[in-house]
Formats: sequence, structure tokens, C-alpha cells
Amino acid sequence: MSQSTEPTILPGRKNHVPANIVLNILARLSVKSLVRFRCVCKSWYSSITTPYFISTHLNNNNNDYDHGYLIHLPQFFRSQVCTFSCDRMFNRISDYSIPFDFSSKVTSIVGSCNGLLCVTAYNNVMTYAEIIFLWNPSIRKFKRLPNSCLSQIQYAFATGFSYQSHTRDYKVIKIFSFSVAEVYTLSSDSWRRVEISLAPNVVVSRMEYFSSAIFVSGALHWFAKIKAFTNGKFRRRSMILSFDVDNEKFKAMALPVVDKVRDQSLVVFKGNLTFITVDYLRTNFQRLNPCLCSIWVMAEYGVPESWNKLFS
Repeated sequence: MSQSTEPTILPGRKNHVPANIVLNILARLSVKSLVRFRCVCKSWYSSITTPYFISTHLNNNNNDYDHGYLIHLPQFFRSQVCTFSCDRMFNRISDYSIPFDFSSKVTSIVGSCNGLLCVTAYNNVMTYAEIIFLWNPSIRKFKRLPNSCLSQIQYAFATGFSYQSHTRDYKVIKIFSFSVAEVYTLSSDSWRRVEISLAPNVVVSRMEYFSSAIFVSGALHWFAKIKAFTNGKFRRRSMILSFDVDNEKFKAMALPVVDKVRDQSLVVFKGNLTFITVDYLRTNFQRLNPCLCSIWVMAEYGVPESWNKLFS
């Protein structure tokens, strides 16, 4: 069956509901319900698991940006990792137990795409042996990724997890140095080396260790220090290092101009790349100074002039 062909659901004379209507109803149900309905009959199982149905279900659910929240609580002195999920109103909380055992003290969730989670861990914090899993809590399945070549000899500065929509494929990227990265593709189950090449005389000079990327507008994004050689001098700037999932190219993007702050982060807000800064207000009357939080949104992706402060 081709991916563009609509699957047949409940064929036969006893089916009183047209197949396209049944498919339309199922494609709007929750993943939890679909997992149960796979057991109804063989025809439902085959229809629900086709690439056509999966793509339709993703499109229906991705139209709404308010899906809910995932709270990850690593217990550093135990092997168990606690993960909770809740709806966007925090009215319902569920506990997800991770199905694979981590003997490591360093675990993190790199990112999530279409309900899949990318989880990393170190078996031994004194070595470079990083383990990466792709985990789907809804259907209780996980996959351990093969080890990359560079991960055997050095730490990765940063990691990212992404989805390539036109190929319906997933990618994991690990940055090992300021010039080299490796990309894992789920369809081939293998790693490839890619070069970090920016504009002429422009290089990455520093990144935060173990930082995860924000995936939005078909690209991954990290904070980075960019060093440019102009007029015989090196100039360093804090910028965003992005990785386009389609063409697998890196580029530097400008941040909004702000004063020096204590903390900053990148997030996704209603489908837009968002920059959040946090600083303490200066006061002589309180021991614990109140915080000032500012939220900037890039209205037009890739255009630094479109940074707009929404809240402060």
C-alpha cells in the first residue's frame, strides 16, 4: 500500500459506517484510545499502524500548540528516573515509569517530537560512554541508538532531537567540537559526520556543556559564543547556533539586544522561537530580591529584526 492511499477500515457487508468516516473519527482520538483500539480486529490494527494514518493523526494533533506538559525529575542518588505528564490545566497527572534501567547518575531528556522522547544517560560519569534511547511512552516502546564513532573518545557539547516532516524521519544530532558534529537518522539506524561551517572567518568558540536544543521551524537551536575575525581583531558575541534538519547546515542567528542578565533560555511559544531572560531587581530593602522576567518572540523566523518583547 502506498503512503498516499487511504487504508481500508472494517471491509465487508456488515460495516454500516463508511470507511472514510471511521478513519476520520479514529484520526481524532487520543493515542491512549488508539492503542486500545488496535486490539479490536486485524483490519483496525493494520489501518491504525499505516504511515498514512500516522501522518493524518499527527497533522490533526499538531494544529494545537497546547498539548500538555512533561515534568522530568531525575533522582541523582538512585537509578530510577521519575517522569510525570499532565494536561495543560494541571488537572490530571500521570506517572510514567521509564522501561529501561539507568545505572547512571546523569540522565536527561534531550527533546520530544510527535510524542517521542529522546533520553540520554551515562553509564559511567568518568567515561564518555553516552547511551541514547528513543522512547514512546504512549505505546510503551523504546529503542536504543547505536553508539556513534566520536562518542567513544570524547563528550558531546550539545545534543538535539528533531523530526523531518517531508521524509517522516527522526534525527538526533550531537556536537562534539566547534567544527564537527554527528547526525543519527532513524530510517537508516546509523550516524554520519557533518561539518560545522558558518560564514567566512566566523567560528563557534564556546557552548554550554550537555545543553539540549529547541526544535522549531524545522531547525534545532542552541546558545553559543560566536567568534568573528574582522579588521584584524577577534570579536565574540552571544548568538543562536541553528541546524537546519533538511539541508543539515549550521548558521548563526542574532539574539535581541538586552542588558547582561543572570539567566536565559530558549523555548517554543505558540510555534515561534522564544528567548527568555531572568534577572534580579536591585533593591536595598529585601534580602531575596524579586526577579524580572522578559519574553522575546521572533515573529518572522530567521529575521533578527522581528524579535519582539511580548512580556516583562
